[in-house]
Amino acid sequence: MTIFAQDLLVFQQTKNISKNDFAIRDGAGVQVAHVETGGSALGRMFAGARQLTVFDGPGNPVLQVQDTMTLGRDRLEILDGQGNPLASLVKRITFFKTRITIDFQGEELEMSGDIWGFDFQVTGAVGALASVSREWSGMGNALLGKSTYALRLAPSLTIGQRQAVIGSILALDLIREKQKRSS
Repeated sequence: MTIFAQDLLVFQQTKNISKNDFAIRDGAGVQVAHVETGGSALGRMFAGARQLTVFDGPGNPVLQVQDTMTLGRDRLEILDGQGNPLASLVKRITFFKTRITIDFQGEELEMSGDIWGFDFQVTGAVGALASVSREWSGMGNALLGKSTYALRLAPSLTIGQRQAVIGSILALDLIREKQKRSS
């Protein structure tokens, strides 16, 4: 599982009307994983992406993010590669910034930052666990809505914590897309 051994991951988005996929690279630019959009093409066209799966090699899912249909606050689930629950996310209502609480196996983590500028920090009881920021990916990509994110993880994180943080960062993209569709 090379994706969970990295302290720096770069997410490069590939997006069209029905897909929101990512290549995940390490700090040296080597691809260590990829993200595929799940669900039916028709459903994605009308409701947007609601499921993302991280693959650490062909046919080897290691993480899944699912946006559950709810009224009110955004709620998402993070599952491991076998479909077992790892963490749940709830978007909190705040002014001028985005705040998301993450319940990871009884441990409460918090992600806060600016969803439009895409600068976030993930914190827990022990302090900062990770930070993510949008990187410049070129004018053509910006015009097409494609983004590049740099995720910096604390070296001391367990594989489970890394899964929760990586899943949470992907959940942010689903939340941002949903906000864009509703406005």
